Amino acid sequence: MNFKPIITAYKEWLQTLGFAASTVYDYPLFIKHFFTYLTQNNIHQINLITTKIVVDYYQYLEQKTGERTGQTFSTSHLNRNFLAIDKLLEFLHQMGAKNTPPPIKYSLQNSRKKPLQILTKQEVKALYEAVPLTFNEFTFSKREARQMALKLVLDLCYGCGLRKTEALNLKSVDVLFNKQILHVKQGKNYKDRYVPINAKLLKSIENFRYNYRRNFTTNRTEYLYPFKREAISNTLTLLLAQTSNTELKNKKPTLHTLRHSIATHLLQNGMEIENIALFLGHSTLESTKLYTHFLNSEL
Repeated sequence: MNFKPIITAYKEWLQTLGFAASTVYDYPLFIKHFFTYLTQNNIHQINLITTKIVVDYYQYLEQKTGERTGQTFSTSHLNRNFLAIDKLLEFLHQMGAKNTPPPIKYSLQNSRKKPLQILTKQEVKALYEAVPLTFNEFTFSKREARQMALKLVLDLCYGCGLRKTEALNLKSVDVLFNKQILHVKQGKNYKDRYVPINAKLLKSIENFRYNYRRNFTTNRTEYLYPFKREAISNTLTLLLAQTSNTELKNKKPTLHTLRHSIATHLLQNGMEIENIALFLGHSTLESTKLYTHFLNSEL
């Protein structure tokens, strides 16, 4: 609580500088965890932060496992934490706290990345089959609408290869039913792209849009997915709890695993790697070639 006003001011500072909405959302959360670590180590004042304390926290994060996944954090997640704290230190200096350490500019190399995790087509099918088993505590109408919201996430993150944030920010008007495409706006690196939808997937998304979306009274009325970030992140947790596929459960997939999986399945089905790169919104082919390397190593 001692640090709460600093977090609020830090968030406003990020907004003033024009950072992306995802950064303005994520960085204060990362800083909150950092401050929790400080108070657990009896550091209750900003002027007691030293470079050693920051480095100790980085090493602590590298060893820490996620509460939901039970796995260590990815390189990109850790580097975003490090950037958030560098921005905090920059912010503190600008606010006059000259005795706090300067930004450390610490980052991990990509060599630390976890092995690529891919679901088989049967495992993806098992996730879809788990949908009707969820939300038994609700009445039929509420249960069915919530189940269709879970299915929508699978359709967007697997069927359309969207990132979690892209699925979350997709507006109803961005689904161009007459052209069978999604207009993904401000994806990674602020890039727009168009994603084609096959007829079966289009019908599924259309079914949710016109038959179930109106059942949810949230403040996200213009967005296709009705709930917030916490709910979309919990999708696979709910589905994994209902499946009997032990191997699938042990993989502890994330929504990004679905994106990796559709890319690999498209490659297996013979799609050209250049088209997969366009489908995923990759800036360079190097990112897409990861799936080629994965398939080669599997063979």
